[in-house]
Amino acid sequence: MPRLALLLVLAPALLLAVGCPLDIRVRCDDDAPCSEGEACVAGGCVAVRDARVGAACGVDADCGAGMDCGGGFPGGYCLMRCSAAQGCPEGSVCALDLGQCLRACGSDCTRAGYACGQVPNRTGPLFACLPSVRTDGGTGSDGGTKPDGGPATDGGTEVDGGQGDSCTTDFTCPLDERCGLHGFCEPGKRIGGHCTDTFTCPVNVFCNSERERCEQTCNPNASTCAAGYRCAADGVCVESCMEAPETLGLTCESSLDCARCGACLPSGEAGGVLRCRQRCALDRDCPGGALGACEVVGTTKACKP
Repeated sequence: MPRLALLLVLAPALLLAVGCPLDIRVRCDDDAPCSEGEACVAGGCVAVRDARVGAACGVDADCGAGMDCGGGFPGGYCLMRCSAAQGCPEGSVCALDLGQCLRACGSDCTRAGYACGQVPNRTGPLFACLPSVRTDGGTGSDGGTKPDGGPATDGGTEVDGGQGDSCTTDFTCPLDERCGLHGFCEPGKRIGGHCTDTFTCPVNVFCNSERERCEQTCNPNASTCAAGYRCAADGVCVESCMEAPETLGLTCESSLDCARCGACLPSGEAGGVLRCRQRCALDRDCPGGALGACEVVGTTKACKP
């Protein structure tokens, strides 16, 4: 046998003999996802332990390959990244808005202090095994029902303890609190508040990862915003008020950029520039109250710049 051919035949054996293992993992990405029971780690498919999704943990190593420990959850929570192309192991569900696999409800949700609860999800109702401690000291219920306390107020857990002041809207609470589902003020982020993930926002409100801000989309013709909020013309929930915003005249991308009472609307300038404007219903709502001061802008009204 020629010397070159012999080397090619013996090369794999020689590599293994000197302790250099071959990387034989199946390559993967969003367009080529791994099989069920595997996760895509550093571009290669590796096996994951299905039962570890949602399990208690202290560090990432407690969860296994391809998984992270969510330290904000009570007792930790093993998480696995997912997407529309990369699904979750058996016994877990993919929360697409969070990009994470969460433990499924029913017989899979047996962990103490956890129960089946609703996960913020813009594409439709989604339930998973979540912390069950509520602001009134109760617990969530299993079997596909939503815990009354909703998702976490800060890092994956509900705030326990006594009730705060009674409230009807977020704006009847102190500045660092919001109005909970039971009608009492509780610590937590409001719509428009800074966030790191969706679980820090109110129920059915999502954390815009680009802006790091709690946002809720809505239909201006059929508003579903919470009490004290209105649906702005650009389809986001903002505080319902008619005062002149501090941001009046500044350029904007969303009405939430305009802070209190502002609306991000066309300014009439060349190039379609959007600016923060004051909302109005009648001419007298605008500074000076001159005839025609309140003009129609798209589907809403605003004071002329």
